[in-house]
Amino acid sequence: MKYIFDAAFLPCEALKEHDVRIVVDLLRATTQITTFFDMGGEVLIPVTEVDTAFEMKEKLGEDWKIMGERGGLPAPGFDFGNSPVELQNAGAPDFAIITTSNGTRALMRASEGCERVLAGCARNAEAVAWDAICSGKNIGVLCAGRNGEFSLEDTVCAGMLVEKMLALAPANGAQEMELTDGAMAAMALWHHFGPDITALCQESAHGKILSALGFDNDLFFCGETDSSSTVPVLKKAFGVPALVGR
Repeated sequence: MKYIFDAAFLPCEALKEHDVRIVVDLLRATTQITTFFDMGGEVLIPVTEVDTAFEMKEKLGEDWKIMGERGGLPAPGFDFGNSPVELQNAGAPDFAIITTSNGTRALMRASEGCERVLAGCARNAEAVAWDAICSGKNIGVLCAGRNGEFSLEDTVCAGMLVEKMLALAPANGAQEMELTDGAMAAMALWHHFGPDITALCQESAHGKILSALGFDNDLFFCGETDSSSTVPVLKKAFGVPALVGR
């Protein structure tokens, strides 16, 4: 059995064919999504636009909450921001809609031509890596980036996921494993900057912006590795693509 591991640094890249894709937006969307399900949330609908989020809530009812950010802060009228620490302290609603500057767009991009899409971050790295190798043999990791630009923390996290899949795949019958150029580059950056993900987040451009906004605690939270066994999966619910936890 042969596995092929790939990594794309931005959603705008021409994506290869994959059986499974893992989307990484370490600061902070995929960490927020994982935390939502860790806190007992049931369904989370990702949308790309703020207006769409409000339209979706009006359609689905007042039981649904809106979370996310623009420029790192919640847009007016949102029930929650995009801080996983704040979500953990407040407790997650059962049903929510999420829209962020980069992560939700990456999820929608990943769903194009791929039947199984997972949300990955440092906190669920081992769990999402295992789910991916059990779900397909041709696996891509898609970095969300930031405002159309390369994101160091996303790519380093992608490299960590590739390394974990390489280590786990033999236990699922792998006899041969191949890395694309993107996967090799991501893993090289992981080897250079890891294993201290928190320090990397603090030094990254996005991390410095979040720190200036007062979200230092989020950087520590997002930098924790393998503290969650939750694997958010993009499926169909309520007639639209929605995330559910496994």
